[in-house]
Amino acid sequence: MQLPGTPIRALEIGCGTGTAVGPLLDAFDVDYRGIDYNPKFVAAARRSHGHRPRCAFLEADATDPRLYQPDSADLVFALETLEHIPEGDVVRIVEYVCKIVRPKRFIVTVPVEIGPAVWIKNLGAAMMGHNRLSGNVSQTFWAGLYQMDRIPVHTDGHLGFDWRWLAQTIRHNARMVELRGLPFGWLPRTIAPSVLIVAEPR
Repeated sequence: MQLPGTPIRALEIGCGTGTAVGPLLDAFDVDYRGIDYNPKFVAAARRSHGHRPRCAFLEADATDPRLYQPDSADLVFALETLEHIPEGDVVRIVEYVCKIVRPKRFIVTVPVEIGPAVWIKNLGAAMMGHNRLSGNVSQTFWAGLYQMDRIPVHTDGHLGFDWRWLAQTIRHNARMVELRGLPFGWLPRTIAPSVLIVAEPR
């Protein structure tokens, strides 16, 4: 439990190069811990933010249960990360967060790679000469129609990722506080580039 006047204890799953921690530490009194399995990302995060007090970056696998201790964080978040982890491992991570850590809030953002949104995103990327690695023309077509059985099963990238199963997994382990499209809440999730999930573990 957080006491008045004490810093917010935050755990970031998939901290990458530390892009999220700077604004967080600038705006709030935070005791921050970020984890990522990529040593280059962790090294870059340490170069950028390692000098800050109460800020630590750990090179680790987010599926390691030893990372999750009871009542060790008030806030756990994973921003555009869980789509890069196999679904079976994501289920375990969600359970560790919600059943062991039990933070006040569990915040997740993931890209929308199904429905009309993936048509818009992949067409726009192709026009700019960028490959989003989320499917060829045929795969994009079927993903846009929610025909997931016609594309490869999701592994650890954007192709085949369906945010709806993640939302349902979180719902089974926590009370859903908010579910909306990003970057604007008024955007229907069918065309939003990403979704935000905010949950409160029971």
